[in-house]
Parts: sequence; structure tokens; C-alpha cells
Amino acid sequence: MKLFALLLLITIAVVECNHMFCGTSVMRPLVYHTEAEYSSKILRKRVEEMYYKLPVVGTWRNAGIMAYDKTHTTASANITQGGLGYDFVKIRMKSEKGEKLHYEIYIYA
Repeated sequence: MKLFALLLLITIAVVECNHMFCGTSVMRPLVYHTEAEYSSKILRKRVEEMYYKLPVVGTWRNAGIMAYDKTHTTASANITQGGLGYDFVKIRMKSEKGEKLHYEIYIYA
């Protein structure tokens, strides 16, 4: 009975969502934070892009880029240009069909 209750609890607690982590945030200053929130499109996927250029000269050798899915769906976020080792990043976010898009984005230098 205890095993059944434990398996039921684990099954209920599993939530599929897609967060994107690249690099590290340990001992790094936060240089950019935003919430990217877009409404849903009926029977279509919502695709949006976010671009950020690092204000200081140099590259992100030990930087961190994090995008948290706030809708807890199978939405995805991917780095399409730049990122670690560059002074800019372009993130492409795509929602599920008919769902809104809501990501919280953190960029560390």
C-alpha cells in the first residue's frame, strides 16, 4: 500500500516542461532579465525571437543563459545565434499549438 501511494505521488508530481540552460550563473553578475509573454494563436504555434547584445566589449567565456518555461507546457527555447563565446545571443521561443508563450529569461556575464 505504501509503495502504491509513493508511485501515485511521483506520477502526479511529474510535469513536462522545457527549460533552457546554457553555461553557469554561479558567481556571475546578472546583466539582463525579462519576461517574454505572448498571447496564444488559435490552432497555431506561436514563434517569437529575443535578441540581446552584451553592453561590454569581450566575449561570454563563462557566462550563463537561462530560459524558464512559466506555462509548464512542451514549449521550447533554443539559441539560434551567438551565445557563449560571443557578445550577443538570439533565442527562439516556440509554444504549443493554441497555447500562450511565457518565458522568464536570465542572462549572466
